[in-house]
Amino acid sequence: MLKRIYIDNFRGLVNFEMNFDSINLFLGANGSGKSTVFESLRKIQAFLTIHCDVGEVFKSSDCTRWQTLQNQRFELEISGNDGDYKYELAIEHHIQHNCHVKYERLYFNNNLLLNIDNGKGQLARDDNSYMSDFPFPTSHSAILLLIESGNTKLKWFQKRMERLIIVQIIPSFMTNVSKKEELQLNWKMENFVSWYRYITQDKEKLEELINALKISLSGFISFKFEYLTEEYVTLKLQFSMEEDNTKIIDYRLSELSDGQKALFALYTFLYCTQSEDYTLCIDEPENFLALPEIQPWVIQLYDLCIDGKIQALLISHHPVLINYLLASPIGYWFERRSNAPVRVKPISNEETENSGLPISELIARGWLYEPT
Repeated sequence: MLKRIYIDNFRGLVNFEMNFDSINLFLGANGSGKSTVFESLRKIQAFLTIHCDVGEVFKSSDCTRWQTLQNQRFELEISGNDGDYKYELAIEHHIQHNCHVKYERLYFNNNLLLNIDNGKGQLARDDNSYMSDFPFPTSHSAILLLIESGNTKLKWFQKRMERLIIVQIIPSFMTNVSKKEELQLNWKMENFVSWYRYITQDKEKLEELINALKISLSGFISFKFEYLTEEYVTLKLQFSMEEDNTKIIDYRLSELSDGQKALFALYTFLYCTQSEDYTLCIDEPENFLALPEIQPWVIQLYDLCIDGKIQALLISHHPVLINYLLASPIGYWFERRSNAPVRVKPISNEETENSGLPISELIARGWLYEPT
């Protein structure tokens, strides 16, 4: 489970720190920094999972504008593999708009696994022996380049970073066709079908997904893939006609409504990632959905998170999500004034108890927190 993040000198996030639980709800006005937390997670994930130069991921334009610092710092803490990991990364930017890794460190249960500092490295093996002072490029993640070094703890951490799903569902971007399976979803979910091919290899979970969609999507029966060429396949959803259940019609993904595609994606997240140590980071999952559609999904998500089968970080403005999920103290209020750092305050039920109004109403009236 993702336990903590620290971010410094990234857009509006300055000396910023958050701790996480199994389910977390980000609230606040537009521009208050909620999506920026997701963006920083996406950049760290890309750096650790995709073979790319550090300058392709971390841009000098993302440094905090009202500061002149050249260094960006990030930290993550993740529990799993029978222990606790801490990852530290510092990026040094230059006037010429390029950058390099100043240091990259990984700890397991407070013991150093990896330390890359200004191009010199130290790596702990599984037998607790060390490789020390070896030269290392400052342009790429050492974790990704050393993934086959034989250090099983290092490999576990890298694979866990692949299991961060960080998305904003935009149904019109979800294409019909796929050339190959893909382990990670794009931010806008253009490669959803390719990721779906990978994530639904577990037939038992696929059956659970199908059963859930039969309840959520009127007339839905099942899925099927159809080859367009030797390389490309398209995903089709099968529906029965209301007046004749024996007649089945196939629809390409693009032929569904935006709401149907959003529901399809949301339930895929629930049923195909549960018990696999995934963290779902979803920006406004309620978009494109009516109240009777989003409410059952929220209830199911909450139950899976409480049972420890999924971790979720959600950004939302929807009253139903806010009021239902804040039955427990899992909310965080983001606020930011112009050219000032983002600040976060936990939300508790005391606000509701003191005012007699639900949290969503306090937010709508501007009464939750006085501006600081």
